[in-house]
Amino acid sequence: MLSLAAVGTLGVPAAVAAGAAPEAVTAAQACSWDRGAPPSNLNPYSTTDRAADTAPVRMGPYGDCTKVTSYSAGTSVPVNCYVTNSYGNTWSYVRGSGWVWDAHLSNGGSPHPCRF
Repeated sequence: MLSLAAVGTLGVPAAVAAGAAPEAVTAAQACSWDRGAPPSNLNPYSTTDRAADTAPVRMGPYGDCTKVTSYSAGTSVPVNCYVTNSYGNTWSYVRGSGWVWDAHLSNGGSPHPCRF
């Protein structure tokens, strides 16, 4: 897990900002999400949004988290709940897939905050 102390300027991991080769920072280090998926029993919601552009789905609610799939522009995206990451960006959870940044969704993602 990447601690906040390890984040440098503009959210760049300190190892990269200090001149270390980018490949020295693994995806696990760069993805600062350790909470996993929101439990379905606490988040029974389902809303359909639409991908405004290519919408990558990631393992956590950060751009540095591993991409698992993506939705093409115009595709329906079933979202369950959302979180706000440490940068203030909201990400909606797609059950069984991962997280999509709400900026990629036409209607702003799920209106339901995730419960853990």
